[in-house]
Formats: sequence, structure tokens, C-alpha cells
Amino acid sequence: MASVILNVVGGAVLGPIGAAIGSIVGAAIDSRIVAAMTPTQRIEGQRLEDVRVTTSTEGAVIPRVYGRMRGGGNIIWATDFREETRTTRTGGGKGGGGGGTTVTEYLYFCSFAVAICEGPIASIGRIWADGKPFDLKGATFRV
Repeated sequence: MASVILNVVGGAVLGPIGAAIGSIVGAAIDSRIVAAMTPTQRIEGQRLEDVRVTTSTEGAVIPRVYGRMRGGGNIIWATDFREETRTTRTGGGKGGGGGGTTVTEYLYFCSFAVAICEGPIASIGRIWADGKPFDLKGATFRV
């Protein structure tokens, strides 16, 4: 609406160049008004509410392994989970207006020690978590 009004006023005062300038300024004003009326969209990631972690028990069997074997370990030490929040904002649409999107992600970290078996071992072949192979690219582990 402002672009139409300023186009007409600019054309009446300064001719065709004034109409063009009025149209450009009016379009900028229109985009700011429309952007102010659109709310910011907020997206929240999933949070860790309840965690069930395997715990060690006194008197649990410690396996003795010869050769290669699949086996589960016992958690013998663990820290509390650490939560980090990462928030990113993206701008609105055309004209640099308001609105936009705010995305909040929750990241969790924990350190723990797992007893696998008695005696020395040469290596660990694969690690599984929740029935799926665990990707070791982002993890730090020591044997």
C-alpha cells in the first residue's frame, strides 16, 4: 500500500524518476510492515527426560575370553550427563524483515568406563548401541 501511495506522490512531485524512487521506498516500508506482523517460528529439539543406563552390580560375572567373542560389558564408572544448548536463528523472508526461525538443539555428553572381560585384549572390533552399529568418528575411546 505504501509503495502505491509513494509512487503517486513521487510522480506528482518529481515526475517519472520520483515515481520510481517513491515505489522503491514504499516497497521497503511495506516489507517492514508485513515482517512485523509475522511471528517468529520456534523449533525445539528433543530433550533427554529419562535415561536408563546399564549399571554395574556387585558380584556380576566377569567373562574370560579366548579368541574373538561378542559380549556385553558392565559400566563400572560414569559421570552425570552434561546438557549443552545450541540456538540458531535465521532471518525472515524478502526485504530482511522480521519473523524468521529460531531452532534450539539439545546436545548431551557423558563419560563412562566399561569392564569387558578379565585379562588383556588386543582390540575391539565393533561397538553396538541400541541394536545398531555405533559410529566411532565423533567418539573418543581407549582400550
